[in-house]
Amino acid sequence: MQSPSESDASSQTTPPRLFKYLHSDRIDVLEACKICFSSSLNLNDPFELKPPVRLYESDESMWAMVDELLPALIEETLAELPPPFRNQATKRQIESRARAQLLSKDNGFLKILKELTPALHSRFNQVMENRVGILCLTEKPDDILMWAHYACSHEGFVIEFDPESVFFNQRRSAKDEFRHLRPVKYSNVRPSLIFDNADMKAMLTKSEHWSYEREWRMMVDLNDATTVLSVHEKTYHLFEFPSSCIKSVILGARMPQAIRAKFLELIGENSMLAHVSCYQASTDDVLFKLNIDPT
Repeated sequence: MQSPSESDASSQTTPPRLFKYLHSDRIDVLEACKICFSSSLNLNDPFELKPPVRLYESDESMWAMVDELLPALIEETLAELPPPFRNQATKRQIESRARAQLLSKDNGFLKILKELTPALHSRFNQVMENRVGILCLTEKPDDILMWAHYACSHEGFVIEFDPESVFFNQRRSAKDEFRHLRPVKYSNVRPSLIFDNADMKAMLTKSEHWSYEREWRMMVDLNDATTVLSVHEKTYHLFEFPSSCIKSVILGARMPQAIRAKFLELIGENSMLAHVSCYQASTDDVLFKLNIDPT
C-alpha cells in the first residue's frame, strides 16, 4: 500500500486518501458506521478551539468602523434637536464631544471594549465546547507515533476514508466554514480570532509540536449528532456516515490475534463492507518504519 505521507497538508487540494487512527475497541465504528466528532473538552490539546479573541484586527480598523458609523449617529442626534440648532456649528460640537467621549480614559470606547473582551472570550469558549465538534483525520497511515498515541500502542487500527465522499462535503453555502474538510496549519504563534472579519485560521491552527500529524479536520454543529453517549462523565457525539466512504482498514502491528480475527470476520461477512480492502501493519526488519501489506 503506497503511503501518501509525502503530500503537503498546507495545500488546499484535498489528498486522495485520509486516515483515522482508532483503538481496537472502536470496531463499532465499522459495525454501525458512526464516528465521533469530538468536543474540544475531549481532545488532548488544551489550546484546541481556544484562540485569543479580539473584536477588531487593529486599532486602525476599529477607528475606521467608528468613522464610518459616526456621521449617521451625528445626523440622528441633529434630527432630534429643534430646527434652530440644526446647523454646522452644532454638528461640529456634537462630533467633537462624541470623539472626546470615545477617547475618554474613564469611560471611553476603548475602555468599554477592554472590559467586554474577557467576558466575550469566556462566552466564546463555552459555545465552542458545547456546539463545535471536530473529526481529525491525517494524511499518514504509517506514522509510528500516531499508532502509539491514537491506536492503542499499535494494537488498534486505521480506517482509510475517501475524501471525495459527499459525507465530507456537506456545506450549506459557499461561505459555510463548517461541514467540509480543511487542512490544519502549524505555527509557534497563536493567531487571534477577530470578530470584524471572517478569517477562520485561528480555528485551523495548532502548535508546531503537532505538525507530524499532518491533520485535516471537519467541524460540525454537535446538535446535529446522530447519537449522543455519556461515558465516564464525558459526552460523545456520533455522526452516521455511509459505508461507501470507507476505502480500507489497516490492522495494527500488535493487534491481538483474537481481535484481528474479529475484524477480518466483520469485513469479510458484512455486505456493507464488501468493497473494503484490509491491510496488516508490521515492523520493518531493517528500518524504523511500518510496512503495510494486504492481509
